[in-house]
Amino acid sequence: MTHSRLSLAALGLGLLAAPAVAQTPDAAEDPDLLQRYQATITPSELAGHLYVYADDYMAGRDTGEPGQRFASSYLAGQYAAMGIAPKGSDADPGNFGLAPYKQTFELARTQTTSMSYTASRNGETVLSGGAPAADGALVELIPVYGTPPADTEPARVVWVGDGSAMDGVDVAGAYVIASGADQRAMQGLAGQLIQQGARGVILPVAETAEGVQRYARRLTRASLSLQTGEEESGGGAFILTGMDVAARLLGVDATAEAMAAVPVGDTGAMLQMSAEREESAVETENVVAFIEGSDPALKHEVVVISAHLDHVGDHGEGEDTIYNGADDDGSGTVSILEIAEAFQLAKENGHGPRRSVVFLHVTGEEKGLFGSQYYADVDPRFPIENTVANLNIDMIGRYDPERGFETTDYVYIIGGDLISQDIHDWNATVNDISGTDLLLSDRFNSPD
Repeated sequence: MTHSRLSLAALGLGLLAAPAVAQTPDAAEDPDLLQRYQATITPSELAGHLYVYADDYMAGRDTGEPGQRFASSYLAGQYAAMGIAPKGSDADPGNFGLAPYKQTFELARTQTTSMSYTASRNGETVLSGGAPAADGALVELIPVYGTPPADTEPARVVWVGDGSAMDGVDVAGAYVIASGADQRAMQGLAGQLIQQGARGVILPVAETAEGVQRYARRLTRASLSLQTGEEESGGGAFILTGMDVAARLLGVDATAEAMAAVPVGDTGAMLQMSAEREESAVETENVVAFIEGSDPALKHEVVVISAHLDHVGDHGEGEDTIYNGADDDGSGTVSILEIAEAFQLAKENGHGPRRSVVFLHVTGEEKGLFGSQYYADVDPRFPIENTVANLNIDMIGRYDPERGFETTDYVYIIGGDLISQDIHDWNATVNDISGTDLLLSDRFNSPD
């Protein structure tokens, strides 16, 4: 494990050094105290955890799958062995104290088993197909995001172009075709159209339907969602297609000039889409451990150190099909274990944190930040108003190919002074006094 990974783990401990000592100077006043516990974070211990955590046995830690759930038990077992208190929500059935570290919740699992579509103009069918497709056939309309349509009646097809001249155009209940040179802008426009009641937004993102077939393979993959009781019913879908298919729906030649000449508004075409889906519940869990602060006046305040425990599982064909997730985010996960061990040792030696520290391993990040959402919006284990900081560690096990190997001792700080000038300043201070000497880069520091 490279020095940069070790250094970042040490930095994670150092970031909290200012409020972390009881009846002793802070890190800036006593760097030796910080470095004493920083030295307990070693490459060999990090590697020891990571080789287990990212092993094929974990099967890529896909959310809700046995490998991910075993990974959660591994983390809970490590905290139990260190003597760090649990702060999950599960009752203890007597399995050596692991359950109380877990915050188990359900996700809704939805899988599209089949999908079909038919479009017509003046009673003549101009488009028809579905998925799974017959041998050699293309899937020409591919829902990729949002709720797959399940029409009972055909709906209008509306053209809005790049959205720059759509004032007064009624998109409610319609399928809307939007096309522009800036694909990112089109995605933003699609979101706005869905909010305005569009049943679906058709985005031609390739010259032909053949160019989007890689997305068709995802149609029958299961998706997960967190049901919080505040979901809006319905909701439209982003539907990918080719320029050739969009032109057929518009009734024009498949050229940019011909499509640009189409006036915004109803196209005269009608489209019906339907999907058959299977739904079930999937259990998954966050892992939450806790060191109580030593200062009676400050221990109600909480600093959360987090990383996501899941990855993307096992996909594809061949001999090596498991996405092990050693970097994403095994590296951040095992760093938290080492940081927690250092804090626990400091506490046992009378140098524990003044504020309480929560070690939060969230699930479902790869599927949609579900563990974070559940903790923050449904069941925060401490009041959110008492949480003074969240330091999230992700993907510290790789190098940036744009930098090469000339130096690997750097870290990208995201948030920093955009969120808290205090944290920004402490990053710099602790980096100076801890001996890590990292390059603290703001390359990706953006509100986006």
